[in-house]
Amino acid sequence: MRAMPADEPTFDNWKDAWEWHAGQTHETYLDWAPEDLLRAADAGRYDPYYTLWSAIRARCTLGDAAPVLLRVLRRESGEELMLVRYHCAGALFGLLGFPDEPLPELRQRVMWPRGDEAARQGAIDELEAGIRERLRTGA
Repeated sequence: MRAMPADEPTFDNWKDAWEWHAGQTHETYLDWAPEDLLRAADAGRYDPYYTLWSAIRARCTLGDAAPVLLRVLRRESGEELMLVRYHCAGALFGLLGFPDEPLPELRQRVMWPRGDEAARQGAIDELEAGIRERLRTGA
């Protein structure tokens, strides 16, 4: 990522600081080549603002991004990675043409194990099959 500008503003609260840094990070990611964004996600180099995912959604195709995003969803289990799964799934479902709200039922099953990681992995299998079909038929 490019260095932050020397004239970084001062902030009165955490929300303004968070939003400014997130915006700077997102703008930087939008300058990256799609393959570099996907390499970062595949390697687990996520930013603390979760903007990598919106940059992938904006810059990558479904065909290029789906294998990486599915791998991330498969491997990132556990409560501490809940937001990574949420944003990763958001990018993938966005590339499939779904709006962010309401959350599709399959997206919920892909993101939240609800105490059953095997069921979550099964939902990812279901999603992967749907993506393969979409890419095969172009529908």
